[in-house]
Amino acid sequence: MSLGNLSIFGICACESNKPWEQLPHRQNTKKIKMAIGFPILILVNLILFFWLKKLLSITKTRRWIFWTVITLLGFLFLFGANEFSKRTIRGLAGNYPFVEFWDIQASEREVIDAIRQLNKVDPNFNPPGNIAFISKRDTGYNWTSYQMQAYIKKVKIDSLTPLPEINDDNYYHDYWLHVKLYYPDTKEIIYTWTRPKFDTTVTTFAFESLSKIDNPTKFRLINRDFWFIDNRRQINKFKQLIVDKIQAQIDLKRKSGS
Repeated sequence: MSLGNLSIFGICACESNKPWEQLPHRQNTKKIKMAIGFPILILVNLILFFWLKKLLSITKTRRWIFWTVITLLGFLFLFGANEFSKRTIRGLAGNYPFVEFWDIQASEREVIDAIRQLNKVDPNFNPPGNIAFISKRDTGYNWTSYQMQAYIKKVKIDSLTPLPEINDDNYYHDYWLHVKLYYPDTKEIIYTWTRPKFDTTVTTFAFESLSKIDNPTKFRLINRDFWFIDNRRQINKFKQLIVDKIQAQIDLKRKSGS
C-alpha cells in the first residue's frame, strides 16, 4: 500500500553484521517465546476432542448448529496458529523481526533533519531530558574478524604493534540509527530506528517498541506483545503522530527550497 511518497510494508527482518552484540532494547531472536499462541492451540484441540461425538450426533438433526460450531472452532484454530507464528516462528528472522516499518522517499539525512526540526515544536519528538534523543551510529573494529584476531596475537608479543588500517573486513558500521520519541498522553518512550536503503534516496523508518517512562527497561514489542486490535491501534497512532509528521516536514522543506 502506498500513501503519497510513503510505502508501508509491515514486518521487517533485518540481519545484523554484529550477531554477538545484543543492545538492551534489541530483540533477542535466539529465544523462542511461546507466549499465548501455544496454549490456544492446546485448548482448540481439547475442544475438538470432547465435542467430536456430540457434533456427529447433531449433524443428523441440527446441521446449522454443527456448521456454526465448526466455523467457530476453525476461527479459533486459525487465530491461535497466527498468534503462535507471530510470537515464535517470526522471532527467528534477524535482529528486528517484529518491527513495523515504512520506506520514506527521502535520504536518511532528510529524515533526521525533519525529526530534529519537529523536536523543537512537537512534544511527540521531544522525549524527557534523561532520555537520549538520537543515538550515534555504532562503529568500531570487528574483533572477531581474522585480521583483528591476528592483531590480538601480535599485540600480546609486542604491545607497540599498531592497529591495522580500517577496511571492510576488520571494521563495522551499524545498520541502524536509534531514535527515541515520546507519547506525553500515555507517558511512553517510543523506540524507533532509521536505516538507509541501497538506494540512498530511500530511508527505512521503523517502529520497534514502547516502554513506560517510569519503567524504561520493560519493553513491549510492536507486532508481538499486543493483541490484534490494540496492535493495529498502536501502529495507526504511530503513523498519524510520527510518520505522517515526518513526511509533512520533509515535503514542507522541499517546497520552501531550504
